[in-house]
Amino acid sequence: MATGIIKQIFEDKWGEFKEKYPIRPTVLSEVKKMLTCKDMSEGYSKFCCPTCNEVRYVGFTCKSRFCTSCGRKA
Repeated sequence: MATGIIKQIFEDKWGEFKEKYPIRPTVLSEVKKMLTCKDMSEGYSKFCCPTCNEVRYVGFTCKSRFCTSCGRKA
């Protein structure tokens, strides 16, 4: 299974799904977190190697139980 396939399915179908079915507010919140997980526009950390001066940016994770990347338990 390709990395991020679940997230891609949600990005493609979530709007249509939530219009068709009643969704609890907590589910809406968790899905929103998952969809913005590691998104640089939501914030990031900058790491710089003091030896070679390579710079790397890492997007913040959502820490949601629902996220396939984070999978954090409550």
